Amino acid sequence: MLKNEIDDVSLLEWRERLKPHLPEEVLEYFIDTNTETLLEFPISQYPTSIKSLNLEKTPHFQGVLTGIKGQYLIFEDQTVFNVRGNEGTVVEISLV
Repeated sequence: MLKNEIDDVSLLEWRERLKPHLPEEVLEYFIDTNTETLLEFPISQYPTSIKSLNLEKTPHFQGVLTGIKGQYLIFEDQTVFNVRGNEGTVVEISLV
């Protein structure tokens, strides 16, 4: 995901393929007219060699944010910060 090596699949097709596997009690919440929404966040460069930021080992980090992909903040020096992986951690972000 972070190297942008992703197969483009049809979510609408998968939705229809998975519908027969839903339990009867949730079918009333299935929306037949739903459409796929494409969200794009600009990423100026994808990392080629990913370095994960560990806040316990590196409590202070400074870098240039080049993009956001899912739960990851991607920085210019190929460091990535997994936001979900740090749930419950108080993080202070300063903009310069």
